[in-house]
Amino acid sequence: MLDFDSYYRAMASRDARFDGSFYVAVTTTGVYCRPVCGSRTPKPENVRFFRIAAAAEAAGFRACRRCRPEAAPSSPEWNVRGDLVARALRLIAGGAVDEIGVAGVARQLAVSERHLHRQLVAEVGVGPLALALNRRTQVARLLIESSALLLSEVALAAGYSSVRQFNDGMRAAFGCSPTELRRACGARADPRAGERTPGRSGPLVLRLRYRPPFDGAGMLAWLRERAVPGVEETDGNRYRRTLRLPRGSGTAELDLTVSAAARGRTGQQHVTLRLTLADLRDVTAAVRRCRDLLDLDADPAAIGDALRPDPWIGSLVRAAPGLRMPGCTHGFEPALRVVLEQFTSLAEVSAVCARMAAHCGEPVPAAGEGRPCRLFPSAQALADAGPGAFGLTGRPAAAVHALAGAVAAEKLSLERDADREETAARLRELPGVSEWAAQRIAMHALGDPDAFAPQDPQVRTAAKALGLAVGLAEHARGWQPWRSYAALHLREAGRARPAIPVRRPR
Repeated sequence: MLDFDSYYRAMASRDARFDGSFYVAVTTTGVYCRPVCGSRTPKPENVRFFRIAAAAEAAGFRACRRCRPEAAPSSPEWNVRGDLVARALRLIAGGAVDEIGVAGVARQLAVSERHLHRQLVAEVGVGPLALALNRRTQVARLLIESSALLLSEVALAAGYSSVRQFNDGMRAAFGCSPTELRRACGARADPRAGERTPGRSGPLVLRLRYRPPFDGAGMLAWLRERAVPGVEETDGNRYRRTLRLPRGSGTAELDLTVSAAARGRTGQQHVTLRLTLADLRDVTAAVRRCRDLLDLDADPAAIGDALRPDPWIGSLVRAAPGLRMPGCTHGFEPALRVVLEQFTSLAEVSAVCARMAAHCGEPVPAAGEGRPCRLFPSAQALADAGPGAFGLTGRPAAAVHALAGAVAAEKLSLERDADREETAARLRELPGVSEWAAQRIAMHALGDPDAFAPQDPQVRTAAKALGLAVGLAEHARGWQPWRSYAALHLREAGRARPAIPVRRPR
């Protein structure tokens, strides 16, 4: 926590590095803004600072219509941290309160509701219900401005229990009704919306904001090399995949063309997401998982500032600015891949995963013709089928069976809200899972920014080429808390990066 003067200087500087890290509320206008807002700097006596947008709204302030605080990427601090508060915020951001309630969130975190509420209020200023309400208003505005859904469908998708609650929530958050908000953005309802199958939506086109720079070429190359036929595919600058969601299934198409468009001094850029969902209420979970997949809430400037001065990997960091940690839409998928990568090549891993998907993956009704059409198999399906059904024998078969069995029996959680240290410890106990495999799973499945294993063969090979074979573990301490990104730079050092066209503003 910074003191008031530090917050005020950061706000007055309009420094994009602080965007999303805190919010500025002005008592004379009743509005809260991002620290990069282009409005006139208010007087110190008229300013209040909040760590998250939900706290500002709970205090009675509405979102600024100029800088759009609800559109900014979330604070990267919560991705770095793995404590109770950070895990709770990740769960709530994914819509967990709407799915399982506050009691379910507390139970999943192994604490009481009272303790969870007390910790959140002490850390961010509001409890879980206020955080869930803020998430609903953000999703609702995103859908109002980006889709042709009827407003009643928007209310359902955002998690509101009634249209009246939806209207009241939008007026409190944005100072206008949903109809006025749609009219202001020029969006129109689709006249065919009434003909849709209940609970099904057409494609939703949404913008996922991020902090530049963004290494879209590196991310696409990573995804292309590991794509599982039938589950995911790449086409030019686009990546498509199926999604397993809480209430159904869906498909996502992500356009990774690097956008040079920026609005004012905010430096906003975005990835375009096209979603097709079996149930509109899954939109929050789908957006959250796509953001995790591309690591869109990371702060590449802070990571670069920390790693560029390093005499060994500084040149790698400068050569690939904006490198993101490839994540996942479901933690079991990258974990299974990493376990198999210990024993065979990437191409063979993709072939094995394709056989698993064809044998155990459920079909996706919402998938278009010729597109990815099967879900990646669940841990329960693979545990029931047995690894021998996919041509696996010996140690790889034992490792896959142990991993799938532990996840299916809920003895091991591989989701973003999991306790990172506990999960890594349980992974090490499984047969056939090495230390470096456990750390890679922590990087890609759990989103841990500081996972690192000097035994990783790709890391050791790259470090040896740089003359850092001796004393690697000791030297890596200087990369904290970004050792995952340092390891990724080392692992990707030999990759040729194809250029992606830059879309220039008109």
